[in-house]
Amino acid sequence: MDSPKVSVVVLTWNSRSLVGEAVASALAQEGGRPEVLVADNASEDGTADAVAQRFGEQVRVVRFERNEGYAGGYNRALALAGGEFLLLLNPDARLAPDFLARALPAFDDARVGIVAGRLMRPDGTTVDSAGQFLARSRKVIDRGYGAPLAASAGRPGPVLSACGAAALYRRAMVDDICDGDDFFDPDYFAFHEDLEVGWRAWRAGWSAVYVPEATAVHLRGSGAAAGVLGRAVARPAWLTAHIVKNRYLAMLRHDRLGALLLDAPFVLGRDLALWSVLLARKPAVLKLVAGHREAFGRALAKRRADAARRGRFGPWRRAVPRRGVWPAPQEAAP
Repeated sequence: MDSPKVSVVVLTWNSRSLVGEAVASALAQEGGRPEVLVADNASEDGTADAVAQRFGEQVRVVRFERNEGYAGGYNRALALAGGEFLLLLNPDARLAPDFLARALPAFDDARVGIVAGRLMRPDGTTVDSAGQFLARSRKVIDRGYGAPLAASAGRPGPVLSACGAAALYRRAMVDDICDGDDFFDPDYFAFHEDLEVGWRAWRAGWSAVYVPEATAVHLRGSGAAAGVLGRAVARPAWLTAHIVKNRYLAMLRHDRLGALLLDAPFVLGRDLALWSVLLARKPAVLKLVAGHREAFGRALAKRRADAARRGRFGPWRRAVPRRGVWPAPQEAAP
């Protein structure tokens, strides 16, 4: 039997009320039905049973025995998917019927490993993500996040990565940049793993592009407000600790001393603001982050290993990508 061209992989955890419409939108794609795999992270609300009952043999349902988090769950699920291209879809995301038809032609460029579509909020006028970038402060930027739709969101161009709510990857790129069997770094558990794989792919010579015609809706808790420190301080302490820890894991693995010195006012300014708030409102986060010290050691070990890595396009870059929102070709300075 031939391998499917596209596998849509939906990772769930207590997502019974949301996941049905995500799966339905994947099955409704124009130009041929993709393989749809739903991997359940040990939900307690009957998510897996509900999907199996509603969709039957149209969908493969896999049940994990424990909650592996976003990173670990997708690592296990991707090993089961057969597609040449892999679309990771959140349970709270809904694809337009032509999402894949619009996005896949970008892979005609053999260097493109990641495609980001235009994610909108349910109101249809607010952007959720028009591609991801790295700020000088090392904050993850989802371009247009929480802002009204602007002309810039309608223009294609280079990005660093794609928001993990609906991220489309080339299987060959996934295989090229994996750490052993892991595409996502399992030490991340959840949050910012999508930006990290974009950074890793860039170092390996792959590119990521934004295709605005490929659209999807991301509910994101009915619309999260953008803020100076994001929503980190509004989340439970254990989850906030993952967000903070993952920021440092990415910097330990990929950053360069020269780039950090150049951007030190931005990096230190964000850290000062973040920790001032956390120590005042969520002091437990400090102890929880410190409890992940073994993950920091593993990040340094990966950094050393990366220095000697070669991929499809040769040795990995030992550099940091441009910080800030990259201009589309039409907007580039002369």
